[in-house]
Amino acid sequence: MHKFLILSLICLLPFWTNPMVGKSLEGLYFSDRQTTENGYLVIGIEIFQEKGKFFYNAQELRFKKTLGWEEVLFVGKITLVGEETILVPEGCQIRAMKEWGEKLALLRRFDCDHLQFSLKKNKSNVWVVSESLLGTLEHIPLVYALEHSAGNPVGVQLTGLPEGREGIWGFHLNGLGGKNPEKTWNPSKGQWEPFRGYGMSEELQFYRWKRTFSN
Repeated sequence: MHKFLILSLICLLPFWTNPMVGKSLEGLYFSDRQTTENGYLVIGIEIFQEKGKFFYNAQELRFKKTLGWEEVLFVGKITLVGEETILVPEGCQIRAMKEWGEKLALLRRFDCDHLQFSLKKNKSNVWVVSESLLGTLEHIPLVYALEHSAGNPVGVQLTGLPEGREGIWGFHLNGLGGKNPEKTWNPSKGQWEPFRGYGMSEELQFYRWKRTFSN
């Protein structure tokens, strides 16, 4: 009997010690606008699970007053090292445009599997990523945690960008055309609500579209 109890405890131990079991990391997380030397950046990280393993898509929108806009894209896997949640990139690229609204052009793809980023909760229970994707800034809080299913089109509008669909940046937005979103994120309630038009009640305003086969 004692041997059975000990064996049962050993089997349950990973579920008690692994923070990625029971309380899922899945979701969509964004930083607020982070000031840089020549402009600003915003980071978004989509975390999802497949066959019991966690993966992520990370995007960083960078504005430089002298050069225009860059979009940094990382995809990879998530592992645990001790109590740390580690993001390991497996594919990376940078795209750019001089003026907002132009087509993003691929600047370069590069090997990045030697890089690592960690995620930790701060005292306010907010996830903090160890640094921006290109290492410009460190310890960036992901202050927006959105309810999310992997692959759903979600975009953010920042103050200073064109109002409406033309000023949206985010995840899985290809193929939307001129369609309006179906939901708007209410940060005070922490939930999606029916879309009632574009607006800028917050510096970052989030919208979600209905997923289609072309996204």
